[in-house]
Amino acid sequence: MARKSGHISILQFDEQLISRLRVSTSAKGLEILKHDVRRGSWSATDEGLSSAVRDFAKEVRLSEDRVFTVLPRHAMTARILLLPSHDAREIESMVRLSVEEYVPYPEHELVLDQAVLQRFADGQSRVLAVFAHRDIVEDHVRVLRASGIEPEQILVSTACLASAAILARGSADERFALIHLASGGVEVLILHGNRLEYGRGVATVQDWGEATQPGSEALEELAAELRATLSAHRREVEDASPIERVYMCSEWLDSAGVATALSDFSGVECVPARFAATLVSRGNELLTGLPLASLGAALNAQERTPIAITLVPESLELVRKRSAVKRTALRLGGGILAFVLCLAALYGQAAIQRANYIAELQSRIAEAEPVALSVEAKRKKLIRLQQHLDRRGSALELLARLTELSPVSGLNIMRFTFAYGEGLTITGRAESLTLVDALAEALREAGRNDVPQFSRAGLGPYKAETEQNQPVIQYEITIPFATQESSEPGAQPAAGEDELP
Repeated sequence: MARKSGHISILQFDEQLISRLRVSTSAKGLEILKHDVRRGSWSATDEGLSSAVRDFAKEVRLSEDRVFTVLPRHAMTARILLLPSHDAREIESMVRLSVEEYVPYPEHELVLDQAVLQRFADGQSRVLAVFAHRDIVEDHVRVLRASGIEPEQILVSTACLASAAILARGSADERFALIHLASGGVEVLILHGNRLEYGRGVATVQDWGEATQPGSEALEELAAELRATLSAHRREVEDASPIERVYMCSEWLDSAGVATALSDFSGVECVPARFAATLVSRGNELLTGLPLASLGAALNAQERTPIAITLVPESLELVRKRSAVKRTALRLGGGILAFVLCLAALYGQAAIQRANYIAELQSRIAEAEPVALSVEAKRKKLIRLQQHLDRRGSALELLARLTELSPVSGLNIMRFTFAYGEGLTITGRAESLTLVDALAEALREAGRNDVPQFSRAGLGPYKAETEQNQPVIQYEITIPFATQESSEPGAQPAAGEDELP
C-alpha cells in the first residue's frame, strides 16, 4: 500500500497502554502533529492486545505514516561493555561471540544490536549492547502484522531516552539521573554531560499515578529503585560523583506530582524533564506527559541521534528482502517488457526457464522440510532429556554456594526458601544495607560465572529496626530462576530486573 504522507508515527504498546506520537520532519526540531494515548487492560495471550492495537491503528490511520516502534528496557537485557576496538565490525563480532557471558541464552535465540558510546585514545570503546530474546521481538512483530503494520525499525527505550536527553541538554556537564515511568516498568539512566554512564530497567505492576501519594507502595518502590541504581552506579563507575538532580518523564503521566513526592520521600532533588521541550519546534501543547522515549525515537527516525539501537528479527528481515525483490522485479519488468517487444521469443524462453527453476527450488524445499522438522523434534527431545539428567542447582548446592558468598560478619541468614523451578528467597538481618547490596552483587557475579540460578538476584523489601540499642536492617533478597525458561526452545523469558554493568 502506498503511503499518503511523509509523517512519522512512533508507536508503543503493551497490555496497559497504547500510544502514538505523530511528528513532521523539520530542520528546526520536531513538529508535533498529534499525541494519542489509550489506557486499558488487554491480554496478550487471547488476542485482546492484537485486537486493541488493530482498532487503534485503524482509528488513527496509522497506515498512512512511516511507523517506528519502541520496546521497553525492562523486557530485555542491556550491558555497557569496554571492548578493545574502534572498528564497528570487530565490536559486533566481540559482542556476538561473548553473548552467553551476559545472558543465559545462546546467540541464535536472541536479537541483538550495539552502539559505540565513547572511543578512547588507547584503542578501547565503551559500547551499549542490547540482548532481546527472539520470542519477545517476534511477538511484538506478530501484533503489528495482525494490525497490518510493518515497522521500519524496532527501537529500544534506553537509546531513545539517552539520545533525547543528550540532544536536549546540549553541552551541559551535569551528572544527573533520568527516570522513565513506563507502563509495566521503570527505567533509570545516569548520564554525565553527553555520556550515558549507567542504566537499569525493572518490570513492575505498579501504577505510577499512585506514586503521588505519600507512603504509597508505588512511591516506596520507585525510591528503592532509585537508591539501588545510584548505589550500583557508584560501584560500577570509577569517578562516580554524586548526581546533582533527578529528572522524570513518562509517555502518559504528568510526572510533576510524582517528582515532588519522590523529592520529599528520598531527599534527592527531583523535577520533571521539561528540557524535552527544546526538542520540539511546534506542538508542545499537544503532548500528554513528557514522552521523552517517543521524542528520542522520532529523532532516531530522522537519523539525528547519537545512540542508535535497532532490533530487527529474522522474520521481518525476510519480509523486507521479499519486498525488495518484489520492487526490484517490478522495476526490471518495465525494461524487460520493452525488450520483449523486440525479442519476444527470447523473453518467453527466459521466463519458462525461470519458472522451471523456481519450481525446482520449491520442490527441493518441500523435500528438505520433513527432515528439518524431524531434526528439530529430536533436538527438543535431547533438551528435555538433558533437563531430566542435570542434577545441578539443588537446594543444598545453592545453599552451600550462598554460604560461601556471604560476608564473614555483619550479616546473618535467617531463612532460605527454595521453590523448585521458580526461585528462592533469602531473609535475614544485617548491620547495614551496604552488606546486603554486596551480597546481592556477589550472587549476581556468581550467576554470571558458575551459578546461573543466581543471575537475577535482587534486593527485595527491607526494614530498619533496633536490637539491643543497635540499628539492624531486616532484608530480603529474591532470586527468580531463568534456567528452566532458557533451556526450552521458544520459551518466553521472564520479565524482571537486570542491570547494565
